[in-house]
Amino acid sequence: MPTRADAEALLHEFTKGDALRKHGRAVEEAMRAYARWFNVTDPREIEKWGIVGLLHDFDYEQNPTEETHLHVGQRVLRERGYPEEVIEAICSHADYMKIPRDTPLRKAIYACDELVGFIGACAKVRPSKKLADLPPESVVKKLKDKAFARSVDRSYVYGGAEAVGRPLPEHVAFLIDALKPIAEEIGL
Repeated sequence: MPTRADAEALLHEFTKGDALRKHGRAVEEAMRAYARWFNVTDPREIEKWGIVGLLHDFDYEQNPTEETHLHVGQRVLRERGYPEEVIEAICSHADYMKIPRDTPLRKAIYACDELVGFIGACAKVRPSKKLADLPPESVVKKLKDKAFARSVDRSYVYGGAEAVGRPLPEHVAFLIDALKPIAEEIGL
């Protein structure tokens, strides 16, 4: 299994934009929190969950279409020696890859990706522009506004909460809390 440092180097090799790098870092932290919530205790397993989050969109900047995103990425990951479990989990975050979300790891990446991005968008429109000042209820309310952050697929957000078996407000609050320790690092 490549290390977290290897994963970060791969992300930086393929992703030059700061926003997508920060998104990967945010999803990494959310995935670590969900690993613990799913009672994962082995530090190597928690690290693996974090790497799935960090790399889930590593090829997106260069391959932004359904025909290329993740198709190219999975090939690169195999070439770089990532285990099949990690590759499958990363690919499972996109519906079009048609990979069943039948493990806690796959459920968590699906649950974290879109909502982490949406939470970031919600924080940026707060008067303080800080995650610390973002109530979960505000995020849930903004989800109903289709014009706000319209690129976020709401079906992934609702489906993600269902996949991890949590009510949406609880899932939102959990992710906000998970991201608070790295808020400055990710620009929130």
